[in-house]
Amino acid sequence: MAAGLASAAERNSWNKITYIGGTPAIKANSYDWDTTVAIRSNTVELQVAPSSAFGHPQALTLKASQITALVTGPGAWQEAADTPGAELPSKPHGLFGLLNRRYMLMMSLYNLLAIFYQGEDGKPAAILLACASSPPRASLGNALAALSGKQLVYAK
Repeated sequence: MAAGLASAAERNSWNKITYIGGTPAIKANSYDWDTTVAIRSNTVELQVAPSSAFGHPQALTLKASQITALVTGPGAWQEAADTPGAELPSKPHGLFGLLNRRYMLMMSLYNLLAIFYQGEDGKPAAILLACASSPPRASLGNALAALSGKQLVYAK
């Protein structure tokens, strides 16, 4: 059992994540779950899947000292949307309006993670991510909290 806990604590990369939106000018496909988040010694690196088959992954690197808050839960969407300059869909969309209900289940209360940080220009910035399931979101959130020294907050 202790070996399982040690390997979980040493995890530094997560996939099966989608980039929903935020303040960075990143074009992403909300149906693509190929975004990767990696934690290095003092940085967080996001590799966002391209928005088209011919695009290239887009990278974003944040220093641990830039992170100002970490929010999870259903309120993460609204808090990220309240950040000046954030570009998020107004509501989850479905394929031709047919999958709204299923999409809302995928974006369930526990799978959203908002990372708030101070941009290079000194302005507040935010990134909203969704994890495929809640255990990876929890371990990613806890790892980001340990790296940044910020508490992972649940927002209703």
